[in-house]
Parts: sequence; C-alpha cells; structure tokens
Amino acid sequence: MRTVTGFGALIAAVLVLVPLTGAAQGHGQGSGQERGGDHARERAQVERTHSDFDRDRMHDRDQARQHSQDRDRVHDPAHAQPEDRPIYGQQLMSVQERNQYREQLRVLGEDTEEGTRFQAQHREQMQIRAKEQGVNLDDTPESD
Repeated sequence: MRTVTGFGALIAAVLVLVPLTGAAQGHGQGSGQERGGDHARERAQVERTHSDFDRDRMHDRDQARQHSQDRDRVHDPAHAQPEDRPIYGQQLMSVQERNQYREQLRVLGEDTEEGTRFQAQHREQMQIRAKEQGVNLDDTPESD
C-alpha cells in the first residue's frame, strides 16, 4: 500500500509540476501564440508603413503632375482660361466692360455662331472707339 500511495503522490507531483515548468519556460520567451501575435503585429506595422509610403509617393506624383499641367496651361494661350486671355481692344475698356465681355462670351459660348457674332461686333466697336481716341489697335492681340 505504501508503494501505491508513493506512486500516487509521485504522479500528482508530476501533474502539478509539468504545467508550472511549461509556464516558466514560456514566460521568458512568450508562448507560441504570443510570439505569433507579436510577429503578426510587426508584420501589420511594416505593411502600414509601406502603405503610407506608397500613398505619400502617389500624392507627391499627383501634385507634380498638377503643377506641370498648371504651368503648361498658363504658358499655352490655347488652354488659357477666358479670364486669362487678352481681349481685343482691352486697353480701351474699363474693368467692368472687360468683365461683362467675358461673362457674355461665356454665356454665348466662344465656339458658337452667337459667340462668333458677338466677338465680331465687339471688334467693330473697339475699332470705332480706337479711331475716336486716335489709338492704333493693330498692335494688340487678335484674340477676343
């Protein structure tokens, strides 16, 4: 009986000590799940960093492209906005007249029959005004 009791005590001690030994070893290094979790967090951080880098790089590229397009538009009269284009006889017009001219041309449409007719009428009016004031408009841009 003594053998059975001793053997039982030994088994009980082993059952108690084995989980404690495993916990002590895992505590210093982290269990398999904890190490996997740390690895997953590190991997997620690296992916976020790469994603942020790519987003910033695309943003910078888009800004450079927009700057280039803006620069080209300013230097290319064909792509200039109506408010940026010279008006035939603009030196003979007040700011209010220039604004009204641009608004009327915008409403009519530059490339429509009405817009073309409006520009021709404006050109005639400016030539009359220039003659009255003794100004030569031949030196001004031809665009309306």
